[in-house]
Amino acid sequence: MSDDRQLKILAVDDEPDGLYALEQLLLLRGYSVITASSGTETLEKARNERPDLILLDVMMPEPNGYQVAKTLKADPELRYVPIVLLTGKDELEDIIHGLNQGADDYICKPYNSHELIARIHAALRVRSIYGELRDAKVANRRLQARMAESFSFANIIGRSPAMTSLYEVMTKVADSDVPVLVTGESGTGKELVATALHTNGPRKDKPFVVANCSAFNENLLESELFGHVKGAFTGALRDKQGLFEVADDGTFFLDELGEMSPALQVKLLRVLQDGTFMPVGGTKQIRVDVRVIAATNRNLEEMVKAGTFREDLYYRLNVVNLSLPPLRERRGDVPLLVEFFLKKVAEKSGKALKEIAPEAMAALESFSWPGNIRQLENELQRAYVMAGKDPVITRACLSPAVVASGSTVDGDVEFPQEGKLKDVLESVERDMIVATLKRCEGNKSEAARQLGISRSNLIAKAQSFGIE
Repeated sequence: MSDDRQLKILAVDDEPDGLYALEQLLLLRGYSVITASSGTETLEKARNERPDLILLDVMMPEPNGYQVAKTLKADPELRYVPIVLLTGKDELEDIIHGLNQGADDYICKPYNSHELIARIHAALRVRSIYGELRDAKVANRRLQARMAESFSFANIIGRSPAMTSLYEVMTKVADSDVPVLVTGESGTGKELVATALHTNGPRKDKPFVVANCSAFNENLLESELFGHVKGAFTGALRDKQGLFEVADDGTFFLDELGEMSPALQVKLLRVLQDGTFMPVGGTKQIRVDVRVIAATNRNLEEMVKAGTFREDLYYRLNVVNLSLPPLRERRGDVPLLVEFFLKKVAEKSGKALKEIAPEAMAALESFSWPGNIRQLENELQRAYVMAGKDPVITRACLSPAVVASGSTVDGDVEFPQEGKLKDVLESVERDMIVATLKRCEGNKSEAARQLGISRSNLIAKAQSFGIE
């Protein structure tokens, strides 16, 4: 067994002759062997040497083998090491006592060498299972930590006043079960907000189900949401479970809610009112316990006035409204988002992190971003590719539309050909301060950072120019 030759066994016996014989048998079988002749020495060597298996004599001076086994199994670092008791007692009561102390197996003295090796092999298989279990638990903890980090409110990128207010509301509603309506333009991160609410709420260990109402026609959407029974319509060859039933005990995120037909709005209202619905073609009500988070980029209030969206459903869903600002209204968050997405692209591609040139950043900050955060992420993925092996993303790496919007003082802007230089410079300086403060929504610290001056210097300049 070539794999066994790398395994380390701690052999324990307080009788020198017996310990020597055991050591020689194990060495002949190709194992690495450590020996101990007392309970205290066993605990010390187990902690220092981290063996793969322990053959533990029972009858030793205090602490005896039972006590040692119990101590080892209570140690978080050693509990996964298999223990085989070597006992001179074959009474059932003694064997049960040893197993209850944490031993994984036992063998009675005098033992047959073939039986001992067979039990060692079995115990090492247990060790392998222990190892897989331990690795799975570690991986699960890491996954949970990454999930918590990825979707924690602090990592929904942005520190503008609008985003800070959003975080405050999210913190208050995450632990509740009230319906939430997330509104905002396409690409502002509505699904990310819904995911964060679920992950930070009491249902985080339950299903999180997403349905895009614009992805199906009315009939298919009804079947998708509420399921159907066999024979309900042509092609319904078997019963189908709806997504509301899949989401039971968890969170259901309904995206693009404004695309739902009036008929389906009635069924959704019923679920929100009493938690029941009927599958397509069914005759029995199904009851679920689901938290509903809905999102739309349409103006539901205008739809209610126009009669295309039910007023009672609107008020049922709009218990808490989270309005996501478009990126053009929080331009001060663009540098944070750029940094985040560049790291994301680098990690995904396995390549070195690239920097972004100041003129490229200026172009990104001045662009209106009709596609919002999603468009910014796509733009940076493109720029990363266009930069090639260059460690810096320059303005030339950006798409033409972004470059055109980010024209700076580089020959594209005409300046007066006459007059005093001091007046022209002051005019440019004032315009830059006004534009930057507007972009940063009045945040002087962020504006000063972008302008490359101190906050006190910015305040002094703003006062001299009469900028409030």
